[in-house]
Amino acid sequence: MRLPGSDYGVLIDRTKPIRFTFDGRTIDGYEGDVIASALIAEGRHLLSRSFKYHRPRGALTMAGHDVNALFQVGAEPNVRGDRHPAQDGMVVTSINHAGSLDRDYLSVLGLLSRFLPVGFYYRTFFRPNGAWKFFERPIRALAGLGTLDPKAPHGVYDKAYAFCDVLVVGAGPAGLMAAVAAASAGADVMLVDEWPKPGGSLLYSRSGEMKRRMLADAARAHSNLTLLSDATVTGLFADNWASAIQGNRLFKIRAKQIVLATGSFDQPLVFAGNDLPGVMFADAAQRLMKLYAVKPGRRAVIATSNHLGYEAALDCLDAGVEVAALVDLEASRDHPAVAALRARGVRILTGSLPVDTRGKKHVEALSVCTSKGVNEWIDCDLVLMGVGYTPALNLASHAGARIVYDEA
Repeated sequence: MRLPGSDYGVLIDRTKPIRFTFDGRTIDGYEGDVIASALIAEGRHLLSRSFKYHRPRGALTMAGHDVNALFQVGAEPNVRGDRHPAQDGMVVTSINHAGSLDRDYLSVLGLLSRFLPVGFYYRTFFRPNGAWKFFERPIRALAGLGTLDPKAPHGVYDKAYAFCDVLVVGAGPAGLMAAVAAASAGADVMLVDEWPKPGGSLLYSRSGEMKRRMLADAARAHSNLTLLSDATVTGLFADNWASAIQGNRLFKIRAKQIVLATGSFDQPLVFAGNDLPGVMFADAAQRLMKLYAVKPGRRAVIATSNHLGYEAALDCLDAGVEVAALVDLEASRDHPAVAALRARGVRILTGSLPVDTRGKKHVEALSVCTSKGVNEWIDCDLVLMGVGYTPALNLASHAGARIVYDEA
C-alpha cells in the first residue's frame, strides 16, 4: 500500500509510473522505486528463500546490507533488490527455490536441520576417493542462487580518472559537513555516496529533512565540491587512491586526503523466528515509508534499546500503522519521544524483550517476556528491531586500520 502526501516518497516520482514482471506477475511502481519497494507496495512480502533450509525471507534492511532480497534480473544473477532500481519492462524472477517461491518443497530441509550442521557435506561426501565429483553438482544445485547465462550479451564498461584534494566517502550528515568544511577552506572536494540523493539517515529519520536540505544546499553552493551519487567506493589502496563504481563505470580516484564517513550497520536482535518476513529493522520500515511511500504493515510491535525506536514508532503512527506495543529492553528511559508516544496511547513495556514469533510465511504474533517474567503473545504483522549499530569499518579495515575495543 502506498502512502499519500508529499512527506512520503522522497526518492520516487509519482508522475512517472513504471511496470515490470516478477515471476510472471505484473508489478506497478514508480520511477525511483527499487524492486523490493514496488513488490512490498503490492503486498508481496515473501521475497526469497534462505540459502540452506529454504526458509521464507522478507525485507530486512532496505539498504542492501543483507541477502534477503536477491533476485535474477534478466541474465544478471543475485541482484540486490532493495537497492536495484525498478525499471519499466524489466523481467525479475525469484531464486533459490524448487517449485514456486510461495510453495518451495525444499523447505522440508528445515525439518532435518539438526542432522545438517554447517559444512556437513564437505565432511560427509568425500569417501570413497572421487565420490565428491558425483555429489557436488546436486549439492551446488540445492544451494545455488542465481543462474548464469553463458549467452548473455556483453555489457559495455569503461573507466575514468579523477583527482581531488579531499575525497569524502559517504554523504550522510557527517560526510556532508566534512565535505562542506573542506570546500569552504578552498579544497577541491569529491563526495561519493551510494544513494541517489545525499543525506544518509537524514533522508528517512524523523524530522531530518530540514537539516538534510540545509546541508545539501550548502554543498551545492560550492563549485569546488563534486557529488558522485549512486556510486560505491570499493577499495582504498596505496598513496590514497580509491576505486569507485558508478553503474558500468570504474572511477580511479587519487586524493591528497581521504575522509571516511561510512556510517553504521544495524545490529539484529536475537529471538526465535527473527528471520520471518515482516520482521525488519526499524530504519528499514522508515526507509520504506519516507523514501518509497510504502506502508510496511498494519499492526506493529517495536523492540528497541534506544530513543530511535520510539521515533520509529511515532513515524509508524503518522503513517497509519497501528503500534500494538513498544518493547524497551531497558528498565526506564528519559526522552521527549517517550512522552509523545504515551500521549498517543501506545503501550510501552519496559525491561522486556521478544522471545518468539508465530507464523509460517509471515509474522503473525510476537511473544514478549515482560519485566515480570511472563510471556505474552501480541498479534501483529510487523516487528521492528532498533537495538543498536556497529560502525561500517570495511574500507578502514581494507586500508589497514586496526580495530580495537574501547572499554569507555
